[in-house]
Amino acid sequence: MVLSLSLALTACQTVGPQSMKYGRGQYNQTVQRTDAEQLLLNLVRLRYRDPPLFLEVTSIATSLSLELGAGVSGNAGNLNTVTPSGSVLYTERPTITYAPLHGSRFGQLFMTPLEPRVLLLLYHSGWAIDRILKVFVQRIGSLPNAPRASGPTPDNAPQYEDFFRACEILRQLWRDGHLEFGETRHKDIPVLVLHIDPSRAEDPLVAELARVLGLPGPTTTLLFGATLRSSDPSMVPLVTRSLLAAMYYASQGVEPPELDLRRGKVTRTQEVDGADFDWARITGKIMRIHHAPRRPSDAFVAVSYRGHWWYIDDTDLDSKSTFSFLSQTVELLSNDVRAATPVMTLPISAG
Repeated sequence: MVLSLSLALTACQTVGPQSMKYGRGQYNQTVQRTDAEQLLLNLVRLRYRDPPLFLEVTSIATSLSLELGAGVSGNAGNLNTVTPSGSVLYTERPTITYAPLHGSRFGQLFMTPLEPRVLLLLYHSGWAIDRILKVFVQRIGSLPNAPRASGPTPDNAPQYEDFFRACEILRQLWRDGHLEFGETRHKDIPVLVLHIDPSRAEDPLVAELARVLGLPGPTTTLLFGATLRSSDPSMVPLVTRSLLAAMYYASQGVEPPELDLRRGKVTRTQEVDGADFDWARITGKIMRIHHAPRRPSDAFVAVSYRGHWWYIDDTDLDSKSTFSFLSQTVELLSNDVRAATPVMTLPISAG
């Protein structure tokens, strides 16, 4: 009895804290890794025009149990020799619950155009203004940002050059600390406002920005609203993408095998003269997803699909940034998942 009590006290003092110390970190890393693999898998699916599917982990529960045993052993020839013995069996039984995103829940999260205010939240989270605009904005004023790339890969080369030039100018002003992004009200309508340091009013970059955007003259205050162009020359209409459209756009950075292109499994985009369009001209500094016959040893994230391993190189900081950017936006836009049907609950038995 004394031995069993001692074992129980020792186990209670060590097993509980130790299980939290090691278990929480392992679950955290596993959920983070599988979320990243799921996002990468869906980007590859979109490039192949396969339907995406998201399963959200809605709960992780685990039960811990202790089984204590005690006994004595002795030598039948020597009754004065008695040896106590004891054992502790620790068992963990985790249960993980998944809920698929579908129906109105999927539409609300992935197919609704982003509110302009979300762009502002991302900006104040530290993301570069050009990355925000390239990924989540389809058009600024009359400047298209490869709008057909917001869906399945188009056959014809997209228009994007002037949009990218505007983004480059904004990035340079932002990088030099001469630009601020905020929100205001214009004629009782909430709009985004971009302030350029007045000391840069005569800067050639500001004049070029106005010219590219089609404004009547250089200005240090730009208003962006999700409206059609009005008679107000200071208002620049802005069309945002949905989260799914942004994922389609990023998926153009998937680099499929040449054999899949020849077989027509993936769309081959062509210039007017019939030459192949290189999507790296658009996605080169946004997202590049490579393929390999075997799992790469030094990948940021990798997943197996259609007989290949797809991965983002761990040294590709631009792709890693955009990937994290998309992942954080999914979290930002996600509400608590209700107990939708079907719900998949997996009890995992200890090995």
